Amino acid sequence: MGLADIVESALESRQVRSAIGERKFKSSFEDKQTTQQGENNIISWIWNAGSRLVGFLVANIGGLINFTLSAAWGLFTSTLQFIWNFDWNMSDKTIDQQIQQAWDNLGGLLGGTLGNLVGYLGCGVLPGATILAFNEPLGAYVLENVVEELADEFLANLANLVRYTFVSATQSLLLWGFKNIRKFIKSNVGLVQRLFGDKAEKAIKAWGAEGSKPWSFAIAVDNAVESIPNTFLRNFVEEFLEEAWDGCVEAGYVVTNSVESFLAAEKLRQQQLPPMGKTKYVEITPDRSIDDQKIILAGPQEALKPVIVQTLTNYQLMEYKDIGTFVGSPVDEYLRAKPRSLTLIVQFFSVQTPPWTKRNGQDRLVSGTYVVPEIDQTKLDWERIKLACGGANGYMYGRYRAFTVLDNGRGMACFGQSGDEAEDRLRALAALSKGEITKKPTISEDRTEDVTGSYIKQPVRVYPAYFTILNQYRVPGAAGSGIPINGKRYIRKDERIDLWTDTKPINFEEIILELLKKPGADTSPN
Repeated sequence: MGLADIVESALESRQVRSAIGERKFKSSFEDKQTTQQGENNIISWIWNAGSRLVGFLVANIGGLINFTLSAAWGLFTSTLQFIWNFDWNMSDKTIDQQIQQAWDNLGGLLGGTLGNLVGYLGCGVLPGATILAFNEPLGAYVLENVVEELADEFLANLANLVRYTFVSATQSLLLWGFKNIRKFIKSNVGLVQRLFGDKAEKAIKAWGAEGSKPWSFAIAVDNAVESIPNTFLRNFVEEFLEEAWDGCVEAGYVVTNSVESFLAAEKLRQQQLPPMGKTKYVEITPDRSIDDQKIILAGPQEALKPVIVQTLTNYQLMEYKDIGTFVGSPVDEYLRAKPRSLTLIVQFFSVQTPPWTKRNGQDRLVSGTYVVPEIDQTKLDWERIKLACGGANGYMYGRYRAFTVLDNGRGMACFGQSGDEAEDRLRALAALSKGEITKKPTISEDRTEDVTGSYIKQPVRVYPAYFTILNQYRVPGAAGSGIPINGKRYIRKDERIDLWTDTKPINFEEIILELLKKPGADTSPN
């Protein structure tokens, strides 16, 4: 097959090009910003590119002025070395020459820094931008490398410039201050003569004269060391002083670098792990109507948030629940009486408001629980129940016990400060029951003593805290549920209602109606 037999369209390169489509060069100068006539604005493109470059450099220059402990230690040691080697007898002319020399050197460093920047811009960034106008991928790659090198070079030069400027400015300020202080002292040489004599006056006048012998702490110490006649001792002192200074400087850098490394590691750890925050102390008042009831929590801020939610949830869940409230009966009463249907259980405490714990100044918390069996539904009134409990002021509790048996076979008992107090409270509560008192209550005295010989039940005022209504009814065919009583199974419903408040709960009637419902109850005789 010859060259004439080659079909151009069958060439692999032509097939690839046809699959890619028409090839075009898009100039990066074709920016979205255009003039009002719709023409490409090359000046705007150059301005935007320059703004991005300057923004990048400014963002990185900010890192040069960050305060570090190692930099502060370096400045401190260099200042000490400057003062140690400073010639305190130099003339004003020499001081001016040193200040001028520092300024001249700054000009050279500044010129070198800007020259390096201009060289990179002219021979690096500009060619890269030109390539970018015709081939964006290649131009972007070239500019990326050039700008990276430009940033490294410029920032390194700028760091040296800033460091030299700061150090030279500090030294020039010290030289200028020393010069003016010495000038002030020389202008008051008469005062020095009157205070210290003629020798001091001559020394002040000769201080800093042209051609005078230099003097510094370093020269004075070297002369003192060199004047030691014993060679062994002279070498010992010379090496001791030199190594002590070098060791102090190196140890200072180790300390500052260690502190910086530790702080950097802590910062990195806080960035990698979710911060728990500082330790916080939280005081929760779950019920604003109860000033004495507060819950104190402590811990990291983030860890406390779910605990606070859980604490409030538990409070709402257990707020009206009685844990361990005894609602049973003595064995003899259980055997002779029918299973309970509607029962009222009243709880008294020696504190008037929650929380139900002893308060400051109290030895213990006194509580009393009284059961009113077979309560009359028509007497389920909040104000009536609270009045039967003695009202808001409660009654005086003590060691005297009043006991009676109702005509329904149930027994009731109350304690009081005296026999009459206990009997009055018993009759007031028994009036809420359907049962009637069959005989005069029996009064007895509990003389149980503690280890000190005092009666355990001391007279104390107790207040009505809350009451629980217990509704128990039999459900036929519910062998797998309920409470077994006398071979049958019963369903028990109960609800706790506060008595310590000034007014009855808003939903009191709804609660009572719900408790009295008996869905699926067996109404046949028990």
